[in-house]
Amino acid sequence: MVDNFEALYKKLNHLTQMASDDRMLSKKELFSLLEQVLNQMDQLRNEYTKLLQDHLEELSRTYQEIATLFELNSMFASVVDPSEIFESLTQTLRQTVPFGAIIIDLTVLGKVLSYEKSFERQDLISRARRLLETVEGVVLIEPEHGAELKNLLSVPVSSGGTNWGRITLVERESGIFTAADRKILEAAAFQLAATCERYTRLWREIERQRIREQLEIAKRIQTSLLPKRLPRTRHFEIAAQMVPAIQVGGDYYDAISIGQCVFVTVADVSGKGIPAALLMTSLRSTLRALVKNTFGLSRLAEELNRVLCEDLEEDRFVTMALMCLHENGEAHLINAGHNPIVCVREGQVELLEARTLPMGIMKDVSYEETKFQLYPMDTLMIYTDGVTEARNPAGEEFGLERLTNAVKRCWNASTEEIMRKIEDELKLFCGDAPQHDDSTLVVVKYLG
Repeated sequence: MVDNFEALYKKLNHLTQMASDDRMLSKKELFSLLEQVLNQMDQLRNEYTKLLQDHLEELSRTYQEIATLFELNSMFASVVDPSEIFESLTQTLRQTVPFGAIIIDLTVLGKVLSYEKSFERQDLISRARRLLETVEGVVLIEPEHGAELKNLLSVPVSSGGTNWGRITLVERESGIFTAADRKILEAAAFQLAATCERYTRLWREIERQRIREQLEIAKRIQTSLLPKRLPRTRHFEIAAQMVPAIQVGGDYYDAISIGQCVFVTVADVSGKGIPAALLMTSLRSTLRALVKNTFGLSRLAEELNRVLCEDLEEDRFVTMALMCLHENGEAHLINAGHNPIVCVREGQVELLEARTLPMGIMKDVSYEETKFQLYPMDTLMIYTDGVTEARNPAGEEFGLERLTNAVKRCWNASTEEIMRKIEDELKLFCGDAPQHDDSTLVVVKYLG
């Protein structure tokens, strides 16, 4: 373009020199030269006009693209659920890219979100879906490549290694899909992926909060099922504590005064969390119903086992220690697969081991009572494996030996004091290590 102007300038300069020469130009020659100059000027004007128009069109397209990007940013910023934006996204994209149909397919939190809209022939969508069945990544089909469609542009919606789905534009109304069209669609896909990710995080946080609230309610219900007040007579002193590992658990203890004796039990339902807590609730109801209507500890254990065998799934069972303590010191015990019961007399420890299977495994099991005599200041400690299997940061277990040594050091204290001292030793041993199982401890002292 600059060369054309220089040539025109030289021609005008030459014409001026010729007109100033002594030799006079004929009118015909002058008009001919002027006509050539004017023609060239008109040609240059047309070229410049076209160039300016092209620049204006390019600026207009660029402005529209930038405006679309800003509109997409603004639109996605106020949306939580990605499905809420499909219609407005379609209208915004079509202002910049005049397509014939659009398909959006997403899978968010296992739910398929699908949107499709055709502005031209209804068969565009079905044809496009057939082409998209086996594709991956960015897909660009141009007129010479596709038999079913003139052209198609499809980009994946993905973020952080997660493929949420795909957004597809079908048959541009004029020309072919350009690099600018792809840039716009990829920007929309990026924003859509960010929305999917944000929605997923939000939903999971809401779900976690809902579960926390439900667990807290379950914890309050479970706590309310434990004895609100432990029996205290002039013959027995009892202290008890249960700490679930995760809000609710499957440990259970109870102490009930029945006539001239005290019934004490500690149970551990296999598993943790809500399932174990539900089984514990059922166990508590059944036990309380049976204990006041069944004569003899063996009969009680056999009836309870029969009910549990009917209710529990095959992989569930209950370990349980059942004790009936009489005012005269006579003790009746059934240890059904539970941890050894620690009996301390004058600082010496005796372990009362399990003699029968846990409950809920086999229906026809005979539970024979073990009888022994308690003397004043004898102390019994019943616990679940959350106590002995408590771990320190190095992974070492607290163990039965540490537990019995701790009891021997404080056997002549009150039951509350014994329980506090064991709790302190457990905390000192475990440090910052997380509690991995429910922990229950019941201490009974015979006062004579």
